Amino acid sequence: MDPSEETKGLDDEAMRELMGEHIVYDKKSGQAKAEDVFLWGSQKKPVPGSGGGGGLFAEETVEGEKFGAVLPWLGALVEPTEHPPFNPKVPSEEYELEYVYGYRTYDCRQNLYFTSTGKVVYNVAALGVILDPNTNTQKFFGGGSTGKSISPDQHDDDIVCLSISPDRKYAATGQVGPKPTLYIWDTETGKLKNSKSKYRITEKNTRAVSACAWSSDGKYVGLLDRSDKPIAYVIDSTTGALVYKESTGASQVLAISWSKKPGEQVFATCGNKTIVFWDVSTKSRKMGTGHAGMSFSCVTYDDKGTCYAGGADGQVYVFKGTSLGSKKPAHKTKDKTLIHAIHWADDQLFTSASDKTLCIFNSKLALETKISLPDVARSIDKQGTKILVGLRNGTIAIIEGGKLTTDLMKSHHDGEIWGLEVLPDGDVFTSCDDNKVMWWDTKNRKNKGVFVINQKAGPKIKYGASSMTAYPDNQCSRAVCFNLKTKELAVATNAGEVQIRDIDSLGTVKKSLQAAARWIEFMCYSPDGNYLAVGTHSNTIVVYNTSNYSTKGTLKAHNSSILSIDWSNDSSYIRSNCEAYELLFFNIDSMKQDPSGASNTKGVQWASQYTKIGWSVTGIFPKGTDGSHVNGVCMSNDKKLIASGDDWGLVNIYHNPCREGSQPKSFKGHSEHVVRVRFSADDKHLFSIGGQDKAIMQWKKV
Repeated sequence: MDPSEETKGLDDEAMRELMGEHIVYDKKSGQAKAEDVFLWGSQKKPVPGSGGGGGLFAEETVEGEKFGAVLPWLGALVEPTEHPPFNPKVPSEEYELEYVYGYRTYDCRQNLYFTSTGKVVYNVAALGVILDPNTNTQKFFGGGSTGKSISPDQHDDDIVCLSISPDRKYAATGQVGPKPTLYIWDTETGKLKNSKSKYRITEKNTRAVSACAWSSDGKYVGLLDRSDKPIAYVIDSTTGALVYKESTGASQVLAISWSKKPGEQVFATCGNKTIVFWDVSTKSRKMGTGHAGMSFSCVTYDDKGTCYAGGADGQVYVFKGTSLGSKKPAHKTKDKTLIHAIHWADDQLFTSASDKTLCIFNSKLALETKISLPDVARSIDKQGTKILVGLRNGTIAIIEGGKLTTDLMKSHHDGEIWGLEVLPDGDVFTSCDDNKVMWWDTKNRKNKGVFVINQKAGPKIKYGASSMTAYPDNQCSRAVCFNLKTKELAVATNAGEVQIRDIDSLGTVKKSLQAAARWIEFMCYSPDGNYLAVGTHSNTIVVYNTSNYSTKGTLKAHNSSILSIDWSNDSSYIRSNCEAYELLFFNIDSMKQDPSGASNTKGVQWASQYTKIGWSVTGIFPKGTDGSHVNGVCMSNDKKLIASGDDWGLVNIYHNPCREGSQPKSFKGHSEHVVRVRFSADDKHLFSIGGQDKAIMQWKKV
């Protein structure tokens, strides 16, 4: 299915971004509102370290206002009749990052390039990715197994900019954070160039290395910070030493580019109603003139020292020195036709704008080719006859002969990704706040399909899910699950709807169920395939008969929103957690709560361990945290391991059972809260998804 419908009407979002803002859908007014693009990166809780199950259930360590004086789970913690022996040591099992599905594009520009050997580099989450298009394999800068703290020689937060050296052998990447860092690394090996190839910004009130670029001789890297009064920095690419630093004199700066003229140490920065020209040799800057307050989101140079800036009116502004020389209509010259990407290569100028076209001009700025795209290109590069584009909807594609020939990557691209389902054959389904359900072939490491959740935007929903997305609730999904018996996929929306789709026609909604008035965070089919249990933020669990999707009953004993559900192997019992830290048990035949369920089910075998409160998972919470810091949990199919995902971007594995004092092995790659983890059927792979980083990570057992 053509996913171009997903980004319809997002030009306003592009304009907000130019102002340094990101669109958030206001649940009360039904209107879009703006928030700082990088705000979330500076508000994270400090990492407590990956060691030590902290005993969430031990009263002496209970902290956080949510816990109160009553500990509702204590009476439900009954040791099961059968379980592996307790082993608190770090597991010997090792998982390494094999592949990542995702490309950060929604707030990044010019962050996608060919390497000197024809590979492709880009960023997602806290990773620099090196993708080999010939073998469809990846290497990474960053990520992997970690100890109690993340290595200082890799990113520990969202990477939001990337640039490649003139010889294409090194990449520079910058991240968000209160003291953000830029790293320089090898595009073949993924290793840090040398121990000094990094620069840490220590200015107060900075929130990101928001843009970076290499000088034409490869000697320098220029970077911009994200702050109320942005600063431009120039560092030595070999030593990491600061060469030059000065305020940009602007409120919002988005892009930086160096002159390609040999011997010239000049660069330009641009943003909201501003373009500034810098000379490193004289350590000076001058404001650009003649552009009448036009805003620019991208800038590039040719090899003669001419500067080209992409305007918010669809025109290319050509600067000679610091003064505007001419304007070239490139795209539809109307209000809010923002040029998102501009790039000079091989005596050609490439531009892409909100009209979803790629324009190619010759050295005299005569239009040679105009190519229609599925979405706006946010990044453009060229090598030989191939043009590499990164689209706003998260697609990485190659254009050759005037046509899109290859999709190297598909991605979720807006809001948060929460929905994750792993099938016995290894295929994976994900759903997100971007109006997309995606189907992944993890054996061949490729996307099998992209399906729109709802074509039409729905009405506002009170008390909806919090998300930095441009889409309303009915086009956002936080839960997806598959019925092996009926071969049906269930997709839950943030408007309380559950869609049933056949595996052979996933683009069509077979049946729609209104499970609640609020959003749905978790649902799963019973092992026998006869029931679907839907956990809602209306504090209910709705159980459907899958023969015709009639309602078997609604379970109403919880006092807060349902977070997770487990079925017993024989499909006769449900256990569930909610935000009030309750662990409750329900009999499916009677559709009633069993107050003594913990004791009555101690001999029951459970099909899963998705509930993060329970006897077998009391050790997954670090000391000094409340239960909200761990978002997802699961058990391996051989029952040997417990995996968890937490607010610090870590994927953790423990021996099962995970009791107080259990020590994890932790893995880094995500930059945001890890919301779901799942083992493959043979336990040879572990899958994780990061909420705001929108990345699906495939970890291979080694």
